[in-house]
Amino acid sequence: MLNFNEDLLQFIWQYKLLKPLPLVSILNKPITILKYGDLNKDAGPDFFNAQVKIDDIILAGNIEIHLKSSNWLKHKHQTNKNYDNIILHVVYEYDVEIPQNTNNNVEVIELKNLIDAKTVINYTYLIESRVNLPCANQLHLVNEIQFTSWLQRMAIERLEIKTKRIYDLFNEYNGNYSQTFYTILLSNFGFKVNSLPFELLAKHLPLSILLKHADNLVHLEALLLGCAGFLDNQFEDKYINQLQNEFEYLKTKYTLTPLNRGIFKFNKMRPANFPTVRLIQFALLIHQQSIFLLNPQNYTQLKDIKLCLELKPTHYFKNHYQLDGNEIEKQISFGNSSKENIVINTLAPFFFFYAKKLMQPNYSDIAIDLLMQCDFEKNQKTKLFITKKQQLQNAADSQALINLYDNYCIKKQCLKCGIGASILKS
Repeated sequence: MLNFNEDLLQFIWQYKLLKPLPLVSILNKPITILKYGDLNKDAGPDFFNAQVKIDDIILAGNIEIHLKSSNWLKHKHQTNKNYDNIILHVVYEYDVEIPQNTNNNVEVIELKNLIDAKTVINYTYLIESRVNLPCANQLHLVNEIQFTSWLQRMAIERLEIKTKRIYDLFNEYNGNYSQTFYTILLSNFGFKVNSLPFELLAKHLPLSILLKHADNLVHLEALLLGCAGFLDNQFEDKYINQLQNEFEYLKTKYTLTPLNRGIFKFNKMRPANFPTVRLIQFALLIHQQSIFLLNPQNYTQLKDIKLCLELKPTHYFKNHYQLDGNEIEKQISFGNSSKENIVINTLAPFFFFYAKKLMQPNYSDIAIDLLMQCDFEKNQKTKLFITKKQQLQNAADSQALINLYDNYCIKKQCLKCGIGASILKS
């Protein structure tokens, strides 16, 4: 069964996907569309700023579109004065006369015989497909310019979505830039699996406390591990016992409440990604580069950011993945992919937020530039677009694809997608 709805009808009108036949109204008046109008995504008529020529009279104004003319009554437009001044009523099927149109001399066009069935068939295929990427077999129909142009838009939209979360944190912290940056940075040190627990930790353990102890790595480790609940055990190792003693003192001094360590996940993770390891690395970051957390806007070069994230523990945690665990031969380090993950998910969004908040557009350019310098991210979502791999070069592209998949492909928003629109128009 073909899937036909009002969104598709609006799409067909917007992109002029009609058979090249003369347009005639229900009253057999010849109609020429001089300007199809601008799609309205808010309340009110569907298209603004349209121009039509009926007989020899040119009208300028709004156009309303319905599957059936009776939908005018169903949507209660007859009681809404915003619909008194439309210049054309476009319907797929004319099933009833509308008094409001007749009284206001509004012409009606029926599109039933003017739409190519292939357009509806292609749309139905996309919408009803059950594969992860409905248009995978049709991506070759999208030329390089169209694909690249849409990816650029998706990359910006991805940054805008992330910026909304940063705005929420910024308002929660009453305009404290450092605490806001610290929260998203610590959250991203937890990576995807432990992102939320690490964010909760940032809210339980303010940056201001950590900075007071920036010159003492033992105190930093005690504060981060203790507030995360990882020191609430009995341990044999003397160094871990020292951390426990330090935390007991600091907990009382700052009235800190540890989290339940059960919220942190270890299962199915490589030891290098254990939350305990990431917290130790974060302690080292504050110890070595506290200025980075206070003034991240000064770190606009990828090489400088990566240098800040050169985190190699030197004492107990040089060769331990877990507290009281067995020693390991390989030294723990913060790899290049981890560094770029922080750039992609922390620095770039924060700079984009910073640009908008302080009206400094150069930081938007810096955000995009950083993404373009990072490697393309290979994951289950980005692999779906393998047929376009020649055009996928960097993290700006992979971030664009993630946004495209999450907000368009999964939601079957093909009509609002530049790629889907290109396929349907072709």
